[in-house]
Amino acid sequence: MSELLNIAANVGFPMAVAAYLLIRIEGQLKELTAAIHSLREAVLTGIYPVPVSESHREESPSFYTPA
Repeated sequence: MSELLNIAANVGFPMAVAAYLLIRIEGQLKELTAAIHSLREAVLTGIYPVPVSESHREESPSFYTPA
């Protein structure tokens, strides 16, 4: 009987931590899934929303654009 309690004590803590982390991460996973879905739709339709902060970015040269 003490072996069974020892196994439950050793396995129960990691299971509790894993369950806590899964519950905590669930909201972030939903947000990432929605972002991936909207990115997919934007790529398929060819509509790319440009943030205001990047609208003036084309004026200045970038490291990634050839001169």
